Amino acid sequence: MNPVRKVGFVVNKTIPLAAEVAQQTEVLLHERGVVICYAEDGHEGADWSKQDQLNLIFSFGGDGTILRAARSAAPLQVPIFGVNMGRVGFLTEVNPDELPDKLPHVLDGRYWVEQRAMLHCELWRDGREIHWFRALNDVVASRAALSRVVDCTLMVNGHKVTTYVADGVIVATPTGSTAYSMAAGGPILHPELHNIVVTPIAPYLTLLRSLILPGDNQIELDITTDDEAFLTVDGQAHVRLEDGDVLRISLSPDACLFARVQPRSYFAATLTSRLRRSE
Repeated sequence: MNPVRKVGFVVNKTIPLAAEVAQQTEVLLHERGVVICYAEDGHEGADWSKQDQLNLIFSFGGDGTILRAARSAAPLQVPIFGVNMGRVGFLTEVNPDELPDKLPHVLDGRYWVEQRAMLHCELWRDGREIHWFRALNDVVASRAALSRVVDCTLMVNGHKVTTYVADGVIVATPTGSTAYSMAAGGPILHPELHNIVVTPIAPYLTLLRSLILPGDNQIELDITTDDEAFLTVDGQAHVRLEDGDVLRISLSPDACLFARVQPRSYFAATLTSRLRRSE
């Protein structure tokens, strides 16, 4: 990789240490002549399009901060380097105490780029598309806390697979397979795979649990509900669903890129320890 000359910063300022570490990193980058562009964490789809030739985006926060950064960084194909200020840090690359040692490697271009699949989700109502979303982890159609179960008919490439009567259905990327999908009993996939995982939440009387599909498959969830139901994207964006709504989900043409300084075998080597931190 070429040396880093211009970077973006996304800082979760609700975490005091994140702002402090970002300021310390800013000093080190200025000493190397690196230009820094800021975006406020929490602004959905932070606009990097006016920033020409960004080499990297630094994320100071937890996995939630990276999920927000990913949705705007992916179309630009700019890698994200995550500094973990959260608890688990499945998506981040280093802890704050590791940053002084690893930062020179990154600035010199001594990192490798990991590609992770993202989802493209369209919400259709009355025959027209009313919203679309990009997700790194998952999209979830689910009932509200005190509502009755929802019926979600799963279609794959135009063919009906089953109808889940459940608290909801999770459609996840391999990255999202270690998040809500895993908690609902879904399998863990290596994050560099290009598959889609469909997992029901507390289904009633079904033999079909998680389903792993090829990345080129087209998924449709037809929603039937007479109570409150919601679409949730990466645990952050929420939209109310109505009876008859249709979700059309596929892999996004834009992958999310991550700058890595760990060995390429890091996922298997660190999986167990990261899962323990999430308990």
